[in-house]
Amino acid sequence: MTTCVSTKPAKTAAWMRNEHRIIAGLIANLSAHIAAVPSIGRDEWLSTLVQLVTRFRAHMRGHMKAEEADDGFLTPVLQRRPTLSREVDHLLHEHRELLSLLDQVAEEVAGLCAEDVLLIEDACHRLQHLLSAIRHHEEHEELLVTFVFSQDIGTED
Repeated sequence: MTTCVSTKPAKTAAWMRNEHRIIAGLIANLSAHIAAVPSIGRDEWLSTLVQLVTRFRAHMRGHMKAEEADDGFLTPVLQRRPTLSREVDHLLHEHRELLSLLDQVAEEVAGLCAEDVLLIEDACHRLQHLLSAIRHHEEHEELLVTFVFSQDIGTED
């Protein structure tokens, strides 16, 4: 995972767009997988689900760590617009909540077996809800960065 911010707002925005494309792809793969739970052959399906959730969780941990780092985008957001500290605090709090939920779902999914039909269904519903919350969170971040850096793009390049 590369760091997300240079001294140039355009590079920060490019990093964020790229990261959000990667996350959108991971979410699409997970969403497609949980939308098609087979009635037979669930062992292989579950194995793939565990792999997808593990990969997504690892990426989100790295992504959020990069955003929160000293050279992450949240620091320059606060430097440019200190009045947005509540907004940034909210995003940081959401990071902790989302990672906690991801940890819970990952643990649950890893413990499932093919016979756990109702538990699989429940885990898939919870994953869908979590993926929706992550999409919303990422959109919120992108709007914040666009707001803060849009006036600077072109003036510091």
